[in-house]
Amino acid sequence: MIAFILTKPNTRTIIDVPSLVTAEHLFVNDLLKNDLSSFNRLYKMYAPNLMGVIMKIVNQQETAEDLLQEVFLKIRKSLHTYDEKKSRLFTWMLNITRNTALDHLRKKSYRQDKANVILEDVETELENHTFSMNTDAIGIKKLLEQLSSKQKLVLDLAYYQGYTHEEIAEKLDMPVGSVKTTLRQAIIKLRNIFGKC
Repeated sequence: MIAFILTKPNTRTIIDVPSLVTAEHLFVNDLLKNDLSSFNRLYKMYAPNLMGVIMKIVNQQETAEDLLQEVFLKIRKSLHTYDEKKSRLFTWMLNITRNTALDHLRKKSYRQDKANVILEDVETELENHTFSMNTDAIGIKKLLEQLSSKQKLVLDLAYYQGYTHEEIAEKLDMPVGSVKTTLRQAIIKLRNIFGKC
């Protein structure tokens, strides 16, 4: 024979541990109060995982670090929109991270497509027009001829095509520091040459 013993619930346990409030809920409330230590904790807890997601999409360390910073700024700014009924905090942050990385790739791709279209338009337009001699362009061309091919390429990408240092580094497969140095050396050389003219 099985016997059931009816007992009174332990009210002390019910009072000590609120049943509807989870640790994550309390953590989010601290974040919503702009508690700096909570944001530091949030960063330490999730930054490595989010960085891994960004690296899989972007595949460049320096750009990924910049995007990670952007992600945490977005998280802080839009935390009030987080709804714990729809998803866990990490899932919500993961979506922000993925969207930020993908937006970066889209912008980069759009910029490259736009540059290609502009070059094609210029080529078509040049075929339909007669050429006249531009003395300013000849002078600049002679100045640029005195630069190395690497310096000319980096200068062209930075100033005429609008690439950032990071994008140039990625495109030419060289460190960002080398891109900056090459650009700086080219500008110094042009200043010296121009000063002698």
